[in-house]
Amino acid sequence: MSTLIRTSRSTRIKSRTGCKTCKIRRVKCGEEKPHCARCTSTGRKCDYAEPAKLAVARVLPVYSAVSRERRAYEYYFFHAAPSLSDALDLEFWRGTVLQICGSEPAIWDAVVALSAFYEHPTSSEGEPMHQIERTDRLPHPKSRSHREALIWYSRSLSRIQEQIKRGVADYAVALVSCVLFICIEILQGNVKAALMLYHQATQLMASATESVSKKLETTIAAILLRVGTISVVVDGDSPLPKQSLPSSHIFTALSDARAALYVLVADWKKFDRDCVAILTAQRPASDAHHLRPRQQALERDLLSWDRQFQILPEVIQYRNTSNSSSEHRGIIAALSMTYLSILILTRTGLSTSESCYDAYESDFAEIITHAPIALSATTASGNQPPFIFDMGTGMSLLITIMKCRSPTIRRQALTFLRQSPQRQGMYFSQSASNFLAAVVAVEETGGKCSEEQLAVDNLLNSPGRVPLDGERVFALELVPWETDDGEMGTALQYSRRETTNGETRVVNDMVVRRVNLCRFFKQGEE
Repeated sequence: MSTLIRTSRSTRIKSRTGCKTCKIRRVKCGEEKPHCARCTSTGRKCDYAEPAKLAVARVLPVYSAVSRERRAYEYYFFHAAPSLSDALDLEFWRGTVLQICGSEPAIWDAVVALSAFYEHPTSSEGEPMHQIERTDRLPHPKSRSHREALIWYSRSLSRIQEQIKRGVADYAVALVSCVLFICIEILQGNVKAALMLYHQATQLMASATESVSKKLETTIAAILLRVGTISVVVDGDSPLPKQSLPSSHIFTALSDARAALYVLVADWKKFDRDCVAILTAQRPASDAHHLRPRQQALERDLLSWDRQFQILPEVIQYRNTSNSSSEHRGIIAALSMTYLSILILTRTGLSTSESCYDAYESDFAEIITHAPIALSATTASGNQPPFIFDMGTGMSLLITIMKCRSPTIRRQALTFLRQSPQRQGMYFSQSASNFLAAVVAVEETGGKCSEEQLAVDNLLNSPGRVPLDGERVFALELVPWETDDGEMGTALQYSRRETTNGETRVVNDMVVRRVNLCRFFKQGEE
């Protein structure tokens, strides 16, 4: 019986790709498209089955994982690296990193992870995170690109940890991985982890041996100096790597000018921290006279820096031409903004009146003139990158919005801040614009403002006014706040000084918003 069945089936004419109707009728299909001749000649409906995709689907994941890694590497090469680096950083981002990742799997994994986060950045808004200690509470990744980036990042971490455990970790690989990991954490919004990685990198730098390439050490030291300065500004207590400190305040190159200014920014932050302690009564007012020599020395160093900076060939060209093709214009503009803002804060550091900043309105206006040049240098294809490694324009614009009370200049600075990269160093520019708008609204309305008046767009469309001295905020803090109906919002707690009958007192107040204003920011309290 089995023989007969096999014979019967082998002699039947079958069509595996014929139309459905002919298969049902068990007749030979001519397979003409779109309708076969047998069906059309008899007036029957003719349909073909959809081609099977199962066989292809089974093999796609095997190859797509590899291809996505290669694509991520290409994205880093053509997009992320050029945006992360400027003309002074080419040696590291498009030289050192690419050379090492070609032979070191841990760096390859870190590069493709960084690239994936760079191409698909997480939102800088998200959950309310008002303190650095809470920035490691990251949301669960929802997209495949983020999940895959985390897999690559985890794989890179595991490989580095395994090398350390076996005692075969390469010093250069460890340092480069630290810098890449810092970028990855900042792109996720995890400032706490980024600061920890920076401290690990400085410890590695301190343990360097004579066998380490001096060129590599110099390149990475310059990178870590800028991370360290940002860490000092954000965290207040981060040491700068000794290898990165300039041997003197004298410089003749733009790269050395940037390094020297970053050291001065770190010095200013330490001075500012002590000033705030006195102004908020954490230290006796009598300590102020001890800070005068530091204030004068820092001002002298800043002015000396500017004299040398102004005679650099690139800066002379910047002042005398509007040639936008110069690769250094954006760097010079950002450094000029940083210098002006820090000089203002140094000169006013010990003042107890917010009106002292009115004397520097022309300096704030000059900061604004540099902003579009600095922003155009980081713009690629009409869009700002999600992250740049430097402070960029963020800190200078933030200072301008907070301390300049000219309604026009404040709104220009706020507009430029909203056009900035989402993350500049460890500053979250986009989310910061929300709470800065609230500060301006509180000052200009005397604290009597509605929810609508606190919104950025509404503020930018209003003419504003110069607030009185007693309306000006000198310290603020953002804290999570539960509204009356049980929703989580944000409370902007602020302090101002009122003078009545010759006596000055500190007034503390707050305004509550139903939206998350920013991930973290704290001023006026150390």
